Amino acid sequence: MRQVFRTVFYMILVLGLAGVCGRSATTGPAQELLPDESAAKAKQVLQQVVAALGGPAYVNVQDSDCEGQVAQFGASGDLMGYTPFREQWLLPSKNRTEYIAKGEHTILGFLLDSDGLMITHGGSMIIVFNGDEGWMLDKGGVSNEPDDLVKNFNEQVKSGMNNMLRSRRNDPGVEYRYAGTDIVDLKEAEWIEFTDRDHRDLRLAVEKSTHLPLRWVVATRDPETRERTEVTTSYTQYVVQDGVKTPLSIVRSRNDRKQSQTFLKACKYNSSIAPELFTRSSLEQRAAEVSKKGYKDSKSTK
Repeated sequence: MRQVFRTVFYMILVLGLAGVCGRSATTGPAQELLPDESAAKAKQVLQQVVAALGGPAYVNVQDSDCEGQVAQFGASGDLMGYTPFREQWLLPSKNRTEYIAKGEHTILGFLLDSDGLMITHGGSMIIVFNGDEGWMLDKGGVSNEPDDLVKNFNEQVKSGMNNMLRSRRNDPGVEYRYAGTDIVDLKEAEWIEFTDRDHRDLRLAVEKSTHLPLRWVVATRDPETRERTEVTTSYTQYVVQDGVKTPLSIVRSRNDRKQSQTFLKACKYNSSIAPELFTRSSLEQRAAEVSKKGYKDSKSTK
């Protein structure tokens, strides 16, 4: 009875999922900036971004609890359905996401850039990541996540926009430069480019008038084929929740192909989420409760 998936996850990592853009078009002034001037200009823009997102309320987020639904799109761009979810984060690297499906869904593949993970007959599934460990609870019980999925999760944490804006931009070895202005989604935008010690290629498009993020682009290159891949996350419909500007619509695309769109209903921040939720034992306890409830329900129907 366990015809389920083999790949998971973020945003939603939670929370992050839209049309890919190519290299940002730099303007004359950006091209004329010296390296120190470019870095100073980028730092100024980033300070504006953090302030627009909520300032200290945004920077000091320790945990988040969001609910919504995610729409999945096929290779030809056709809508494959919606899946409700609840995603909890204990920053920076503890994540728990529960999906509820009524039919066949390949939830996890597009979230962790892997294929094959599928809910075939509906039901719920809980995915937990805790640093270098990960587990999944489905109808078959609790199992360890494969190493490659845990590795993908940690890579998404390190390359995530919120992680960069909150803390990583101040890490040793992280450099950024101002890459000029552009038109993104019919809005005037400024581009910031990041590199770190691991040579990640990360770019942020910021709406010039509001200073809010429009796009986050993560570019990678296959070490064997040298094929370049760009994963773009677009953010719209910002609202203030617990002092933090939160995008209610998050679209994720890969090499110009739209993969998913997340619609957030509500988010809570700094609600003191228990660390015990992000353990294998919490999933085993949940499995036991579900099994016991199912047994009781079956007896009551006789």
